[in-house]
Amino acid sequence: METLGVFLLLVFFIAPISLLFHEIGHVMGAKWANASSIQLTIGVGNKLWAGSISNLQITVRSLFMINSFTSTTRKNPYQRKEKIMITMMGPLFSGLLAIIIYGVYFIFIPSQMMYIFFLFNLWLVFINVLPFKIGQKQSDGYIIYTLLLKKAQ
Repeated sequence: METLGVFLLLVFFIAPISLLFHEIGHVMGAKWANASSIQLTIGVGNKLWAGSISNLQITVRSLFMINSFTSTTRKNPYQRKEKIMITMMGPLFSGLLAIIIYGVYFIFIPSQMMYIFFLFNLWLVFINVLPFKIGQKQSDGYIIYTLLLKKAQ
């Protein structure tokens, strides 16, 4: 597969699906914690579509391949363990998708695309569990780290 084709596949197919699956992990964690409202935003830029299912509001923006995030609210404040669970579910879902894709690659479709799909999700797990903060952006690992530090203090 030529380099441009791989790049386009990564940007317009693999990354958006992987980011969505990661965010679905956070959504599932929020559902588990009985969130009152869950907002899933896919991408940045102008709003292309918005809809809702129960207490889940979904917004798709024009640059859907760049960034996705989930925010939640609940009438009663979340307990620390609930915040940790919601935050952990994103990387866990990325890890689950990486395992599934690797299985598909190994058993059914040994293609370069499937291998890149696997590697991208593995990278998502790794980059999200590393604790770092850049400006106002915090990794899932950073959020978990700060929540665990609060317990230790």
